[in-house]
Amino acid sequence: MFTSMKERLQYFITREKLSPAKLADILGIQRSGLSHILSGRNKPGYDFILKLLDNFEELNAEWLITGKGDPYKSGLTDPTSIHNRIEDTKTGFQSTLFNENKEIESKNSNPKPSEISINDNSLPIVGEKRILTKVLFVYSDGTFEEYNKGKELG
Repeated sequence: MFTSMKERLQYFITREKLSPAKLADILGIQRSGLSHILSGRNKPGYDFILKLLDNFEELNAEWLITGKGDPYKSGLTDPTSIHNRIEDTKTGFQSTLFNENKEIESKNSNPKPSEISINDNSLPIVGEKRILTKVLFVYSDGTFEEYNKGKELG
C-alpha cells in the first residue's frame, strides 16, 4: 500500500488529524526538520523515529519502518486515545486511572515578587524642568557634530 516511510508518516499524520507543525511540537523537533522529511529531502533518522514511537505508543513500529502489519498495535483502528492524550496535554490536565482531572503543577512556577523600595537619587524628579545641554551627531564616516545649546524641553 505505502512503499516508503515518508508515505506511511503522511498517512499517520492524516489519520491522526494532525498538522505537521503540531506533530513537530508534540515531538519537540524543529518544524523545518519534519517538513524536510515529508518532502523527501531527508530521511527520518533514529532519533526522530524514537521520539515518534515514544509519543505515540499505539503506533506499530514494524509498520512504520517496513510497511508490514497494521498501522496501530493490536489492530487498533480508532486513534481516540491518541487524540485524548493530545487534548489533555493541550488543556494542562492529566488523566488518571479513574479519569479524575488533576491540574499539572508547573515546574517553572514564578515566585511572587517582593516589594522593593527604590531610593535612587539619580533618577529625575517628575515635573522638574530639564534643560538640553548637548546634542551629538555621529556619522558613519567617523565624523561628528556637537551642539551645545541651552534649549528648554517641555
